Amino acid sequence: MFGRKSPENDAFLEAARLAAIVQSSEDAIVSKRLDGVVLTWNPAAERIFGYSTDEMVGSSIFKLIPPELHEEEWMVLRRISRGEPVEHFETTRLRKDGTRFPVDLTISPIRDASGTVVGASSIKRDVSQRRIAEETSSRLVAIVRSSHDAIISKKLDGTVLDWNAAAERMYGIPAREMVGRSIYRIVPDELEHEERAILERVSRGEHVAHYETTRRRSDGSLIDVALTLSPIRDSTGTVVGASSIQRDITESKRAEEALRQASKMEAIGALAGGLAHDFNNQLYAVSGFAHFIARDPGLSPSSRADLIELQKTAERMASLTRQLLAFARQQVLSPETLDLNAAVQDTRPMLQRLIGSSTPIELVLGAGPKWVRVDRAQLVQVVLNLVINARDAMPEGGRIMLRTETQEVSPHHVFDKRQSAVEPGAYAMLAVTDTGQGIPPEQLPHIFEPFYTTKAVGLGTGLGLATVEGVVSQSGGHIQVESTVGKGTTIKILLPLTGEPAPASPPGVPQQSRGRSRGRILVVDDEDAVRVVVSRTLQAEGYEVFGARNGKEALRMLDEIGGGIDLVITDLVMPETGGGKLVEKMAQRYADVPVIWISGHSLEGDIPQDQQGRQQPFLVKPVAPDALLDAVARMLSGAANGTA
Repeated sequence: MFGRKSPENDAFLEAARLAAIVQSSEDAIVSKRLDGVVLTWNPAAERIFGYSTDEMVGSSIFKLIPPELHEEEWMVLRRISRGEPVEHFETTRLRKDGTRFPVDLTISPIRDASGTVVGASSIKRDVSQRRIAEETSSRLVAIVRSSHDAIISKKLDGTVLDWNAAAERMYGIPAREMVGRSIYRIVPDELEHEERAILERVSRGEHVAHYETTRRRSDGSLIDVALTLSPIRDSTGTVVGASSIQRDITESKRAEEALRQASKMEAIGALAGGLAHDFNNQLYAVSGFAHFIARDPGLSPSSRADLIELQKTAERMASLTRQLLAFARQQVLSPETLDLNAAVQDTRPMLQRLIGSSTPIELVLGAGPKWVRVDRAQLVQVVLNLVINARDAMPEGGRIMLRTETQEVSPHHVFDKRQSAVEPGAYAMLAVTDTGQGIPPEQLPHIFEPFYTTKAVGLGTGLGLATVEGVVSQSGGHIQVESTVGKGTTIKILLPLTGEPAPASPPGVPQQSRGRSRGRILVVDDEDAVRVVVSRTLQAEGYEVFGARNGKEALRMLDEIGGGIDLVITDLVMPETGGGKLVEKMAQRYADVPVIWISGHSLEGDIPQDQQGRQQPFLVKPVAPDALLDAVARMLSGAANGTA
């Protein structure tokens, strides 16, 4: 009897099983009448809503519903009364403390033995954490989509999983062409081993921070990229992929390289300028003493021939120092307004003799004069260097063309990528084109570096183009190079156009005659040999000469002589008290004494006038004796007449 089952026992066991499910459920399971009065309230409901069973059973369900949603609840109960279940809709409920939270509801009708709907059973799930996760996920998606950095995720074998909009812009490849395909599409062939090594590190759980490398765009161009990679783990903690944040640093790398190059050029320029200054002093001594020897009437023919060769060598050395100073932007310029067309035309015979008749030079000069303000000798040096470079680029012969034209530069136009944008305005352009072997792309960034040359040993100093850039930059101009290997090179120079010069003095005006001179002159130079050469040159013309090694000694000598000095010739750069400081102090104590500068360095800005309004001449070492004597005669004549 005890082993036989009965319907009552089965019903009891089923009820017990259902009660256990309700009591152990993680979801709130609540039953209520059709008027909203709560009939049952499980432990999960207590935990989720904060009300105990005693507080809720017999109470209205509407205490859990925000007032604005009461009508929604009545609509649901009316549907239930018609026997319609309501599955999975999200709404809002109230906790005991008044806080609102989202819930997912499933409501079913409760029927009596006759099948009549007498209430409703609801399963309520708190979806707050899910909502938070969804919102977090949405925010993360928005961050990834709007990021300016490329954010890419991939499997450990390199298969791309995600490819954001920034990655599309950065690489020029849409997401549909990358997701599901290999990341090695953007990795240069020679760097595939590097990418595999990085993924291997990530697979071991390592983070790779700010790794700089190179990647390839859709058009084949290469860009510099900074990468940060982190492992992607599954629910078990196993690394299954890598997430990468990538930034294009191509422009910043170029800027850094430009800054390093500028710093290097500044250092080399300072060194070159210092060497050239000292070299000029020695050349002045060589030239000066050679001049004194040449005046000896008893010099033998062979000695005179040797002396001529010595003077030629000194002139070649002086030309080299001018190139060094041009590169260093320290050469003394004597700018004048001249027609670029005429200047280029005037150089043609000299250039043709220099490079030989086997390489013809073609001139294509734009219509009308092109007035520019430059140092004539330095412009000739620029044209000379460019033509020699063009000839050397054509060992088998070819053709050189010099072309000029007027060019209007619009705002933000970049003439040379190595420089900032050119100021808008009108420019005269000089282009030198050859039909030679061209310059390989990897060499182009270096061709203006000093001492960089692609010529064989002994065939070039590496100063030619550095000198060109120095002169052009100091004249306010810009340079651009266009070259194709096997087809030739064009170097273009822009020089600012200026107004037409004032008419020159009428011909026939006689030059100043020096005659036998008189006057007391103070020569100030820290180089003994220079001081001796200048003094002897002046003494030979009848001047009384005093010497000082620096500005401090010169001022003391002026005080001792009592101001009886007619002219001061001073170097610019000297130890202790330089020429600038000397002239400044002279303006306070000896304002009526005129000054001539003599140096290998340039002055900052225009050559100043003294307090009497006289222009102070600037003579470039090494100075020819006649040039020195002419300048002295003009200054003393002006001082005597009270004029410049």
